Amino acid sequence: MTLGTLIAFVGVVMLAYVVPGPDWMVILRYSARSRRYGFLAAAGVQCGLCVHMAAAALGVSTALLHSPVAFTVLKLAGAAYLVFLGIQALWQSWRKRRGDAPAADETTIVEAGPGRVFRQAFVSNVLNPKAALFFVSVLPQFLDPAGSAAAQVLVLGFLDIGLGVLWWLAFVLLTARLSGLMRRSGPRKVLDRVTGTALVGLGVTLVATS
Repeated sequence: MTLGTLIAFVGVVMLAYVVPGPDWMVILRYSARSRRYGFLAAAGVQCGLCVHMAAAALGVSTALLHSPVAFTVLKLAGAAYLVFLGIQALWQSWRKRRGDAPAADETTIVEAGPGRVFRQAFVSNVLNPKAALFFVSVLPQFLDPAGSAAAQVLVLGFLDIGLGVLWWLAFVLLTARLSGLMRRSGPRKVLDRVTGTALVGLGVTLVATS
């Protein structure tokens, strides 16, 4: 791979990270409440990408995406999970009474435990067929036919994940500045309703993926 190819790949990857999607919404929801939980959600997303990268290197993703039935099952499972996360966020926003006192610490700000935060982010990414599509449709455009496809997928995949770590680090540090504001019931409800609605919308949109 030439330097120009790598630079072009970096540009495509960063554009994919910057554009809001399911990962964006899940990490935003937690990082706006707590830097720690934002980092956990980001770690879950990037570990999910490792699964897609390994599957692409082994050829599993290609076989999966060439099977209409398997792809449909993955798509519907991913859509259902995003809708579930969205409804969960909406439910948490509605069940908080208007007279709730501001949260006193991180534990009361985030209802989910650290393990649950990581799992939600990890599962939402693994069940997102668009992440698999990136590794089997976009990434191969940057491979050198003369080299080993699996080795190049791993190299570009790790570059993708490394860039994602830097992006989410900056993203979490920036949005974590809102954590003080999110200790108040009103703004917390607004964020839950916005991200919840967005996640439900993304889940419904995912069903249309062909």
